[in-house]
Amino acid sequence: MFIADWVADVFHKNAIERIFLYPGGTIAPLINACLKKGIQVECFKSEQGAGYAALACARLTGKPQVVMVTSGPGVTNVISPLADAYYDSTPLILVTGQIGTGDLKIRKAVRQRGFQETPTVDLTTPISKRAVCMMLPEDVFREIPAAFHLAVEGRKGPVVIDFPMDMQRLELSEEELPSGFIKDSSGVADIPLALNAQIMADVVGAAGKSKRPVLLLGQGALNAGMFDQYVEIAKAMDAFVVTSFLGIGSYNTAAQHSLGFLGHTGHLAANHAVHECDFLLVLGSRLDVRQTGTMLDKFVQNGSIAWVETDKTELENPRVKVDWKIESDIAIFCSEFLNVFKERAVGIDTAWHESILSIKDKQMEDCPKEEAAYLQPRTVLQRMKNLIGDTPIIVVTGVGCHQHWAARHLSYRPNVQILLTSGGHGTMGYDLPSAIGAAMAQPNRRVLCVVGDGSLLMNIQELAALHERNLDVKILVMNNSRLGIVSQFQLITWSVDPTTGDFKSPDFVAIANGFGISSDRLDSIAELESKLQAFWSKPGPALLDVMIDPEADVVPMLLGGQHMGEMWMGRAS
Repeated sequence: MFIADWVADVFHKNAIERIFLYPGGTIAPLINACLKKGIQVECFKSEQGAGYAALACARLTGKPQVVMVTSGPGVTNVISPLADAYYDSTPLILVTGQIGTGDLKIRKAVRQRGFQETPTVDLTTPISKRAVCMMLPEDVFREIPAAFHLAVEGRKGPVVIDFPMDMQRLELSEEELPSGFIKDSSGVADIPLALNAQIMADVVGAAGKSKRPVLLLGQGALNAGMFDQYVEIAKAMDAFVVTSFLGIGSYNTAAQHSLGFLGHTGHLAANHAVHECDFLLVLGSRLDVRQTGTMLDKFVQNGSIAWVETDKTELENPRVKVDWKIESDIAIFCSEFLNVFKERAVGIDTAWHESILSIKDKQMEDCPKEEAAYLQPRTVLQRMKNLIGDTPIIVVTGVGCHQHWAARHLSYRPNVQILLTSGGHGTMGYDLPSAIGAAMAQPNRRVLCVVGDGSLLMNIQELAALHERNLDVKILVMNNSRLGIVSQFQLITWSVDPTTGDFKSPDFVAIANGFGISSDRLDSIAELESKLQAFWSKPGPALLDVMIDPEADVVPMLLGGQHMGEMWMGRAS
């Protein structure tokens, strides 16, 4: 048996039904072994496309997916999806081809020891849970099985396996193969299963005595999936619920006490509630600068914070003052909290509660301009929301203004309407390939890809991959001929946007047609209803190029130097 065949067998035993790849010479032996094992090979039009498709599939299934690329440019081209997986805690196994071990062992002082060699382990170690080059058969027998465990242990993330070509092709006898998997000694520390009774008593006591309580759900809470318990906790505390940007979907956004997401482009009511609360319970959110703003001393300045997190390093390095740091599995904490919490000791601040709901009801986010000559982003997305109704869908976005508009103005609820987007790494081009991966993971669920004209261009070649698979992906292009989010930053800061304000978009309708994708353009309010309806009801993949107001900003926005109770409310007319 070749070692590559053994690895393919491990993939099969770990329920890997497909691999995501862009081919090349140094990974070809393993590709062939996977084909012989009956594993489906999903070949995309770029390494980045393959990586993002796998990333979406992993986020939806919660199980690590396998990406395979060749050495050199294959490795460097897949760095962005790898970083996305690491910063957004997505389980992934990246297998990279590499030159032979003979060349790797000699001439170490030279710049490059073989054609298309790059120092994969050096490049990827900072953005993976583990990166290793398999120089010996024992390395293969240990690292491949261990990768599937390490990717999902503790805080999930990617594992990188650098696989020299000669090692893939090494032939071993039955006696030389391991009878069982070699245990890995590099695992992460276990999360404590028991909670400190005194800390729990203090947290529950603070929750019961708070008059302005808020529950913050992050991506950790979304991944934990304790959706009914979140509702129970919010009800017991009589709390408002907010989410982080990546926590969207962990709570029904249509619920009255749901205020949306907080932070840099968060909902006005969510930011005000967090700023003014006297107790904030944080489940699985890292309290990043995009959530807290830059005025750290004023984050929940008149209240206390209880922070539940699985990543010990995050707890040990908080950005804001935290009163209780609880390293725990979210499910264990929720169960214990509901078991200990009996009833509130005091009533809530009714006047404050009503003032927050009043802010929410005013819907100050991205207010459409009256009698505008251009389509307004909120109007388009609200019409889209009405068309979607209660249909189970996956919304995938790129990065830019459209990303925040989609997060604000579409509806989300657990297991029904799901949002996939690039958070920590914030990568333009995440959109189209991730939409394809989402449709592959859940073929019976419609995918809406909301994308900007700038972000779509980053991986537009994957329209070919979409056409080949004929997936039910609807691409809504929010086309403002502007790199909006950066343009907005430039205008606020310097009053000019020379590199971003006049972004000449190509003819997306012609391009999509060229790839075999049904497409149309929407550029007038008179055709809004009819063209959105036709776009949404069309079978198979479709693209609608929506020409929106080029001056539309993301409003309000939390800027540097503002606390959570302050937000920039737009440019002067």
